[in-house]
Amino acid sequence: MDLPLSDLRVVDLTQYEAGPTATQFFAWLGADVIKVEPPKGDPGRHLAGATPERDSVFFSLFNHGKRSVVLDLKQDDGRASLRELLRSADVLAENFAPDTLERFGLPLDGLAREFPKLVIASVRGYASGGPWSGYKSLDFVAQATGGAMSITGEANGPPLRMGPTNADHSAGVHLALGILAALHRRARTGRGGRVEVALQDVVVSSLRTALVPTFVTRKVAPRRGADYPDTAPSGLHPCAPGGANDYVYLLLSSKEQWHALLRAIEREDLLDDPRYARQSQRNAREAEVREVVSAWTLERDKHEVMERLSRAGVPCGAVLDSGEVLANDHLRATGMAVRHLDPQWGELVLPGCPIRIDGERPELGPAPALGAHTKEALAEARSHRSDRNRDTMPG
Repeated sequence: MDLPLSDLRVVDLTQYEAGPTATQFFAWLGADVIKVEPPKGDPGRHLAGATPERDSVFFSLFNHGKRSVVLDLKQDDGRASLRELLRSADVLAENFAPDTLERFGLPLDGLAREFPKLVIASVRGYASGGPWSGYKSLDFVAQATGGAMSITGEANGPPLRMGPTNADHSAGVHLALGILAALHRRARTGRGGRVEVALQDVVVSSLRTALVPTFVTRKVAPRRGADYPDTAPSGLHPCAPGGANDYVYLLLSSKEQWHALLRAIEREDLLDDPRYARQSQRNAREAEVREVVSAWTLERDKHEVMERLSRAGVPCGAVLDSGEVLANDHLRATGMAVRHLDPQWGELVLPGCPIRIDGERPELGPAPALGAHTKEALAEARSHRSDRNRDTMPG
């Protein structure tokens, strides 16, 4: 597979999830990603499941195919080695707390002047220039300050965080996009530049649909749980045998889909019922129309319900738990759930790259052992400097 980013080199100072998500996309798509770690490694190596002999699965999930270089940036020789790496790099990515690199003697503005072709990319909790710029943040904090928690949960309950770490993941995806945009500009101008993405900002951006009621009614967007009363009977419907995740979610968007649903559940008698002719009438009788559908779904398992309604043209999905996701036939057939031989954990089924190039997904390479490529990468950097010096000598 001809990977599109194979001519790029990324020096990766990121940790945990948001920054490593961005650089993971570059590694998947062919870039040489040099993960620079402190002597004890990325803190993500030491999360759940880690032992003295084995890194956490968390670390592996966000660092496939990267190379690991250990540098102590608190020391002069560590900073000098980082500069060696940056001379041949296209991108520097970091997600330290504000001013951390400046305390190490590596201010980003100074690095931008020293390496004018370098794209310097940063993840922050809050965007620069505002009163919260110096505050630390993490995913769940960003869900709160970005507004996502305020619309998540049951109507009469407290705000809830989303299950997935959407702020971190979304920040990584946005950072990768920003880096590519800056590299595209560099191809035109020869100039690198700075890219910044804030966790709070990406959550706010994801809130755009939820903000519509605020503009229409001038009221704050409410919590409404899993159901969607705007298009009853949209929402969760219970299925047999009644386990914790034995539900389907259906979402109707037209009268045609309402009619398709009625035919699929063999309730053609309601097709011309004047009580349910318009969406506003169905919304006013939400409990009634939901019961019509749930009475049918309760007699079937979620997979049968999804198949039958989907074949009828009704948008419907079974609620899959984490084990079912990894075992899902569709995800395995399309390569999104992929068998991977991890050098420390053995065979695992892991999420693959969500991007397909020419119909193929990039393969998952192993996550690097701590410092496994330090000598190799620094030797390459010094060789690059020697080659450049020879090229610039008078003939």
